[in-house]
Amino acid sequence: MVGLAKSLKEEPFHLIASYCQRGTKEGALAALKKEGWTKELKNTSVMNQTRFPKAPVKYVPYYLIFDHTGKLRYNHMAGPFHGGDSDNYKKLVKELLKEVPK
Repeated sequence: MVGLAKSLKEEPFHLIASYCQRGTKEGALAALKKEGWTKELKNTSVMNQTRFPKAPVKYVPYYLIFDHTGKLRYNHMAGPFHGGDSDNYKKLVKELLKEVPK
Protein backbone atom coordinates (compact mmCIF):
# COMPACT_ATOMS: atom_id res chain seq x y z
CA MET A 1 0.00 0.00 0.00
CA VAL A 2 2.99 2.28 0.54
CA GLY A 3 3.85 1.80 -3.12
CA LEU A 4 0.38 2.98 -4.10
CA ALA A 5 0.73 6.08 -1.92
CA LYS A 6 4.12 6.84 -3.49
CA SER A 7 2.75 6.45 -7.02
CA LEU A 8 -0.20 8.76 -6.23
CA LYS A 9 1.68 11.43 -4.27
CA GLU A 10 0.60 14.13 -6.76
CA GLU A 11 -3.04 12.98 -6.79
CA PRO A 12 -5.89 13.78 -4.36
CA PHE A 13 -5.19 10.59 -2.41
CA HIS A 14 -4.37 9.92 1.23
CA LEU A 15 -3.41 6.59 2.77
CA ILE A 16 -4.09 5.92 6.43
CA ALA A 17 -2.05 2.90 7.46
CA SER A 18 -3.30 1.35 10.67
CA TYR A 19 -1.39 -1.20 12.69
CA CYS A 20 -4.09 -3.37 14.28
CA GLN A 21 -2.16 -6.31 15.62
CA ARG A 22 -0.22 -6.86 18.80
CA GLY A 23 3.22 -5.41 18.72
CA THR A 24 5.12 -2.22 19.23
CA LYS A 25 5.06 1.12 17.47
CA GLU A 26 8.68 0.53 16.52
CA GLY A 27 7.80 -2.81 14.92
CA ALA A 28 4.98 -1.27 12.90
CA LEU A 29 7.16 1.61 11.69
CA ALA A 30 9.95 -0.82 10.78
CA ALA A 31 7.50 -2.82 8.64
CA LEU A 32 6.34 0.34 6.85
CA LYS A 33 9.91 1.54 6.31
CA LYS A 34 10.78 -1.83 4.79
CA GLU A 35 8.06 -1.11 2.19
CA GLY A 36 9.53 2.31 1.41
CA TRP A 37 7.60 4.59 3.78
CA THR A 38 9.29 7.74 5.06
CA LYS A 39 8.04 10.75 7.02
CA GLU A 40 8.47 12.79 3.84
CA LEU A 41 5.60 10.89 2.19
CA LYS A 42 2.99 13.57 2.95
CA ASN A 43 -0.05 11.68 1.66
CA THR A 44 0.31 8.98 4.30
CA SER A 45 -0.70 8.88 7.95
CA VAL A 46 0.22 6.09 10.31
CA MET A 47 -2.23 5.21 13.08
CA ASN A 48 -2.57 2.54 15.75
CA GLN A 49 -5.76 0.49 16.14
CA THR A 50 -7.94 2.49 13.75
CA ARG A 51 -11.55 1.26 13.80
CA PHE A 52 -14.52 1.90 11.54
CA PRO A 53 -17.86 0.48 12.78
CA LYS A 54 -19.38 0.01 9.32
CA ALA A 55 -16.60 -2.38 8.31
CA PRO A 56 -15.75 -4.91 10.99
CA VAL A 57 -12.21 -6.04 10.23
CA LYS A 58 -11.53 -9.66 11.13
CA TYR A 59 -8.24 -10.29 9.37
CA VAL A 60 -5.40 -8.22 7.94
CA PRO A 61 -4.49 -6.83 5.51
CA TYR A 62 -7.86 -5.15 5.11
CA TYR A 63 -8.71 -2.03 3.16
CA LEU A 64 -11.32 0.70 3.53
CA ILE A 65 -11.57 2.98 0.52
CA PHE A 66 -13.40 6.28 0.86
CA ASP A 67 -14.27 8.56 -2.03
CA HIS A 68 -13.56 12.29 -2.24
CA THR A 69 -16.77 13.04 -0.29
CA GLY A 70 -15.79 10.82 2.64
CA LYS A 71 -18.21 8.01 1.82
CA LEU A 72 -16.99 4.45 2.34
CA ARG A 73 -17.14 2.89 -1.12
CA TYR A 74 -15.17 -0.33 -0.78
CA ASN A 75 -13.96 -2.55 2.02
CA HIS A 76 -12.56 -6.05 1.80
CA MET A 77 -9.72 -8.32 2.73
CA ALA A 78 -6.58 -7.76 0.68
CA GLY A 79 -3.81 -10.26 0.16
CA PRO A 80 -4.05 -13.97 -0.68
CA PHE A 81 -5.57 -15.35 2.54
CA HIS A 82 -9.03 -15.54 4.18
CA GLY A 83 -10.85 -14.71 0.94
CA GLY A 84 -8.71 -11.68 0.17
CA ASP A 85 -8.83 -10.13 -3.29
CA SER A 86 -5.06 -9.63 -3.65
CA ASP A 87 -4.15 -6.13 -4.89
CA ASN A 88 -7.62 -5.24 -6.20
CA TYR A 89 -7.63 -2.12 -3.98
CA LYS A 90 -5.18 -0.46 -6.39
CA LYS A 91 -7.64 -0.71 -9.27
CA LEU A 92 -10.51 0.52 -7.08
CA VAL A 93 -8.58 3.57 -5.92
CA LYS A 94 -7.62 4.51 -9.47
CA GLU A 95 -11.25 4.18 -10.59
CA LEU A 96 -12.43 6.47 -7.77
CA LEU A 97 -9.80 9.08 -8.60
CA LYS A 98 -11.56 9.54 -11.94
CA GLU A 99 -14.64 10.77 -10.01
CA VAL A 100 -12.80 13.59 -8.25
CA PRO A 101 -13.90 16.95 -9.68
CA LYS A 102 -11.15 18.85 -11.49
